[in-house]
Amino acid sequence: MRMCCRSHRQRAYTLRVSKARIILEIVTALQGTPVDDFARQNLVADGNRAVVKCARATSLDSADGQACKRAIATALRRYSYLFNATQLSVLADLYATALEQLEPQAVPRVRERMCDATSEEALRDAAAAQAVCERLSQDF
Repeated sequence: MRMCCRSHRQRAYTLRVSKARIILEIVTALQGTPVDDFARQNLVADGNRAVVKCARATSLDSADGQACKRAIATALRRYSYLFNATQLSVLADLYATALEQLEPQAVPRVRERMCDATSEEALRDAAAAQAVCERLSQDF
């Protein structure tokens, strides 16, 4: 019964709060972490779409593109415990969007790994892996 009520509260929260607000919450939660500057400079909303600025502006074959990929992966994998389910879903959207822009050929491999409950990623952080799996599976 409690899970039902919690799930209902999360849906209600998501309906009344914009993606821009949720991204602001993510950026705020990442303050004081090694990805603080990255988050403030690159995590934004464009309407109701999650955007990672550096993924739009660089390519993976550049140092900036590599740094962008590393930073969004670090935000998701090292700091996912800071976020509630709604925020984690938006962070997974940011991660997936950056991956699709920087390294589209890796999307199937990452989706397979994140959707495998026995993978290292899923065992380390099931909630983050599930959020990424759900987001990447939407495009499949």
